[in-house]
Amino acid sequence: LLVALALLYQTLPRPFLQGYFDHSAKQTKLLPPQPLSEHEEPITISKEPDFPTDWWTSSSTFELERRAIFSKHWLCVSHRRQFSKPGDYHTSTVVGLPIFLILGKDGDLRAFHNVCRHRAYPVIRKDRGSSTVLGCRYHGWSYNSLGQLIKAPHFDGVVGFDRAQNGLFAVHTFTSQAGFVFVNLDARQTVWPPEVEFLDGFAGPRGLGLQSRWVGGQTIEGEVNWKMCLRVKRVMNGEMLGSGGLQHKRRSWLLDRLGLSRKSSEEVDIFPITTVRVMRDAAYWYTLTCIPVSAQRTSFRLDLYSCGATNVSETQSVSRKVNNELQRAIVELEADYRSCPNDIRSSSDYDLTDVQLAVLDMLKAHLKLERQQGTEVFPAMRKPRRNARFEQAEQLCKHLDCVDDLTRQKISW
Repeated sequence: LLVALALLYQTLPRPFLQGYFDHSAKQTKLLPPQPLSEHEEPITISKEPDFPTDWWTSSSTFELERRAIFSKHWLCVSHRRQFSKPGDYHTSTVVGLPIFLILGKDGDLRAFHNVCRHRAYPVIRKDRGSSTVLGCRYHGWSYNSLGQLIKAPHFDGVVGFDRAQNGLFAVHTFTSQAGFVFVNLDARQTVWPPEVEFLDGFAGPRGLGLQSRWVGGQTIEGEVNWKMCLRVKRVMNGEMLGSGGLQHKRRSWLLDRLGLSRKSSEEVDIFPITTVRVMRDAAYWYTLTCIPVSAQRTSFRLDLYSCGATNVSETQSVSRKVNNELQRAIVELEADYRSCPNDIRSSSDYDLTDVQLAVLDMLKAHLKLERQQGTEVFPAMRKPRRNARFEQAEQLCKHLDCVDDLTRQKISW
């Protein structure tokens, strides 16, 4: 019966099928435009978006993007399969704000600002590692995997000092059912969770969930604006990446006949900086995250995963192929960036995509908010504590700094 249905599906004309399944399609009757009265003036609508002329290079636009997008929007930065045991962590820097993800003993994944609450020294200095106790090397403050302060030398006897109020600054974290990890740098206590139904719906049928295995990752920086990196999937050679891999185990003759088999690369974009791609005819997939460093520099992070039984030699071959292709794509993208017109409106090669328009709308909305409040609004910024106890602790810190300078001549950083 299934074979007969498959053959019938292939023989029927596409318009017939489209009309049969599209029950919601309705015909709309267009009415002729009404003539204007003598008191009405025609409304002129410009089809050209008001992009800044320095859309690809402006430092002021980049600073606005930091405030309007990256300090309050959910960002997909990792996957749960990168963390296997309590204490596993890895660090990242998002538009100048250092953060890290760590797996707690309770099995929950959390994110924190990588800044000690004592003197703002980095708590973690390695890119990746594992430890359930995180110690700052400046004055010895230590935190557990929950971000709680567990050791504070010289402060135990300070009147009014409360360890519970001096834990690491938490970053909003969300893990989808398929294991994709999102962070939101907004400093407010609560934020709306991200919409991940489309992502889990894409990942589930393709086996990209928690049953996958993290193979490894690579980070490369390139001289290019992050908004142009939204085109990197066009530069990455999907055909090259698809060859030489393991045949996907879910492929079947019936799916081939129905046109549903994985014969080409499949991908989904997670606004604003991440793409998930399933490699063609292979049991591998990867995430590519383009994190802005400055107006004209971007950090590319590629993480490779396997979603089936693979051997070591095959995995190494696929990993080398993906990394080499990423390097080639970045070089090509840098060349495009150097040659493209500064004004996005004068370039015929770079379409005004929905993503670019979405970025523009977010910038305009945030700029309107700042004009209403009469100041810059940086949602990720933490307000400093200013009270008598804070000033007492501040004086103690300054005294300790002077002692360090006299005894060590220079600070360890």
